[in-house]
Amino acid sequence: MSYLAHVGLGQLRLIRERQELTPEKIATLSPREQEQLETLRRALRYGESQGLVHSTSYRELSDNGKPWLVQVVTAAPANRMEPLTWWFPIVGSVSYRGYFDAERARAFAAELAGEGYDVYLRPSPLYSTLGWFDDPLPRPLLSWPVEDLVDTVIHEQVHATVYVASDVAYDENLATFVAHHATLAFLADQPEAAERARAAFADELTFAQLLNALRGELDALYAAGPSPEQARSERAPIFARYQTEVYAAQSWRGERFAGFKKLALSNAWLVGNRDYVGLAPCFERELASLDGDLPAFVRAHREHPGHRPEGCAEPEPH
Repeated sequence: MSYLAHVGLGQLRLIRERQELTPEKIATLSPREQEQLETLRRALRYGESQGLVHSTSYRELSDNGKPWLVQVVTAAPANRMEPLTWWFPIVGSVSYRGYFDAERARAFAAELAGEGYDVYLRPSPLYSTLGWFDDPLPRPLLSWPVEDLVDTVIHEQVHATVYVASDVAYDENLATFVAHHATLAFLADQPEAAERARAAFADELTFAQLLNALRGELDALYAAGPSPEQARSERAPIFARYQTEVYAAQSWRGERFAGFKKLALSNAWLVGNRDYVGLAPCFERELASLDGDLPAFVRAHREHPGHRPEGCAEPEPH
């Protein structure tokens, strides 16, 4: 109840402090920010043309002076690849808790670590209320590369269109898949940005495959039933090998995942970075069966939310 009160008060504060994007307010933004705002609006309209819901979000600006909107806590046992989950109204069971207050997030993370869990704490620049509220636009997004901005807002538009409670893998895979295809189509008249997006999406798939392989090795290790202390000791060389040899052996097109080599890896980090593209091959086959008609694909998932194409295996979470 204390956590729900915190989230509720944080949402109310966000609503109270947001600034309407009137012509006068827009005039105070930098030329680059004004350009990005117009791109965001066009991207949302394009999403609608692909069958996504009309969005009334991002009409107000949120500017808290920080690069993040919430701090997200994820946890997992050291000897099992199973995230802790919490149940909430509307969204169902989720494997994370978000905090508007960084100190409160750190305190909760420390509490879980004190209980012996692996813990992963990360900042998030935005979150979606799934259409229940008009989400404000965090100002830092207006400084992002155009391809990241477009992909992010369409991703959130997918969540507001199709969402299955307690099925995070489906929800995130669907939003990622639709947003990636829509972004590339939207950027067709901006070849440089489209190529950057194409390279980023290719690296994302490569990274997901790397994490799938790492998950497989850890599952084999944990199957022997080690204690948390044993698991941490025995997995250390596996983590080190993936951060050096395995990472270096991949064909990367950019530097987006270069930080992986220096991360403090743990089960919590892995489940917090679960595979958002594991269903991509299945969705690609489904889209191909529809002759590449993305609106028809979206319509199929609006009519039957949560469905996986026949013969499609459930992606392993990370």
